[in-house]
Amino acid sequence: MDERLLVRVYDVGFGDCIYVRIPDKDDAYHVLIDCGGSMPADPTLKEALDDVRAMLPKEQGSGASATPKKRLDLLVVTHPHADHVKGFDPAWFKGIRIRHLWLSAFMQEGHPQAKQAHALQALTERAANALLARGLRLGAGLNTLLTNSIANPGALRALRTTLPQASNIKPLYVCRDIARRLSTAERNKHGLRFESGTTCLQDFREAGTRLRVLAPEWDIDGYYLGQAPCDYQALLGFYGQDLPEARGGAKGERAPQPANVSAGDFRLLRNRLFYSALAFLKEDQGLKNNTSVVLLLEWRGRRLLFAGDAEWNGKGVKKGQRNGCWDVMFKVDEAHGHLSRSLDFLKVGHHGSVNGTPFVDKAGAPQPVLDRLLPVGGQAQVVVSTLAGEHGEKKVVPYPDLMEELGRRAANARPYPSDHAQPDVPQPPRTDLEARPVDVLLRAAPG
Repeated sequence: MDERLLVRVYDVGFGDCIYVRIPDKDDAYHVLIDCGGSMPADPTLKEALDDVRAMLPKEQGSGASATPKKRLDLLVVTHPHADHVKGFDPAWFKGIRIRHLWLSAFMQEGHPQAKQAHALQALTERAANALLARGLRLGAGLNTLLTNSIANPGALRALRTTLPQASNIKPLYVCRDIARRLSTAERNKHGLRFESGTTCLQDFREAGTRLRVLAPEWDIDGYYLGQAPCDYQALLGFYGQDLPEARGGAKGERAPQPANVSAGDFRLLRNRLFYSALAFLKEDQGLKNNTSVVLLLEWRGRRLLFAGDAEWNGKGVKKGQRNGCWDVMFKVDEAHGHLSRSLDFLKVGHHGSVNGTPFVDKAGAPQPVLDRLLPVGGQAQVVVSTLAGEHGEKKVVPYPDLMEELGRRAANARPYPSDHAQPDVPQPPRTDLEARPVDVLLRAAPG
């Protein structure tokens, strides 16, 4: 058996699909983190899952007449954006038994401390559908923003019901301290402990292996919702209930102009509300990103961080405001120091967006957080799962200055001549510029 830990990051366009094989005594532990993409009917998702299936072991103890199932020890869904969940078609998972299924606490229907966040999500979906129904010509970035604001009912139904039932399990909606909120029986059932301020999966044969949940916090509304950027209800009244297309009218049909408003003023009002709608949708996108499940894997002296789409504000943390997931993690982690030491692997957050990594976006500025996590000249392996372009952000993705900074710190960095923006600048491996999935292989730490 290969004694190297494998992280395989697939090219699924603007999205994440990550397979992790963790050596575990005379066996291995198999994890899949997310499976989504931004392109409609994208065949790369099926190709990625076929490759994952090929690496999973057959279940032991199956009857001679039964077709042995493949075993997936843990499936993690960081958050409900399409670029992370679109690939969860039950047909693709047929013949795979999932032992544990983790979903972000934000995805729990009826979560007692996400009532306002769920209300925002419902309003956002209605606004996004109304805008799409108008048949507007939008750039790729705005289309991604709208698509991610619409719920994926098929994928969510599969994750909450179909896939768990097929494996005779129940999903666990995880947050940093979910183990502390469960009964002893439930913790044992899910292989969990609450240790050093985090929920830990200890479903391993090797006692020293830990998979820690660093985020999100249980109190979704209190930490991540923040203040409304506009009047949601007024916006929905204009772009939802009152639009002819939202009531079943023809696509692109205009709302009737009020008799007491000039054509110019009415056009100005519509444009102003349209841009308010975009601010509204970005608020919802940030909320979902900041409730990403963030994982720290500790294995044989190695430390690997999977950051989901966690965002970074760098402005401290206050209850009742919209806080970045990274900011909250650093605040909560002060007493335990899980993020105070260098990493051996980083899956870069939010596809290389400028706000997906604790990065100071100013030329020549000190980088205190990166110096701690990814020191220059260190041995950390870094990977970016991305698709170059504009994806609902003001700045391009992946952000060139961030890629250059990470390239100074990643032991596996190299230049990409095909990247016309930075052909001679070393960068971490990027899924959009590699011909194959990006593999990282780690051995146990020396000593």
